[in-house]
Parts: sequence; structure tokens; C-alpha cells
Amino acid sequence: MRGRSASITVAIVVVALLGGALWFANRPGPSTAKAGDCITAPAKGSFKKVGCDSGDAAFKVAAVLGDGDSNGCDAYPNVIMSVVDKNRTKTLCLGSAK
Repeated sequence: MRGRSASITVAIVVVALLGGALWFANRPGPSTAKAGDCITAPAKGSFKKVGCDSGDAAFKVAAVLGDGDSNGCDAYPNVIMSVVDKNRTKTLCLGSAK
């Protein structure tokens, strides 16, 4: 019984690590959006800038940080998600567009 539970735990960890690696490799990169702009949900790995009154607007950019550290978004209270570009040189701090 103990061996089976250890095997299940190892399998769960491996699946979680694989999922995390796939997400990391395919995560969307920030667009050229600036603070105050609204963007769509990622499609094919990138965001599209849209008008904030558009039905496609999913997020409003609260801040654009000049580094790849998403922890900087903690300074913005309405941020629900942060996105770091693949080169870890820019971070978008995103709040709800609604």
C-alpha cells in the first residue's frame, strides 16, 4: 500500500512538472501595450491591443515593468495576472477590463 501511494505521488509530481514546463515554454509574450491600454486574451501566444469598450477586451494593463520580475506587480492592487515575455525583459501587470 505504501509503495502504491508513493508511485501515485511521483506520477502527480511528474505530470505537474511537465505541465509547468509546457506552460513556461508556450506562455504568451507581452505586446506593445502601455499602461491604460486594454488587450484581448492571448491567442496563438500573443495579446492584441483593443479599445477598452470592445467586447474582446479581457484585460486592462495596470503597469508595464522593464524587467522579467512579475513580483513587481504586487504593488498594483487591482492586478489579477502578470505576464512575463519569453526573454524575461518585460512584464505586463494586468487587471480586469470589465
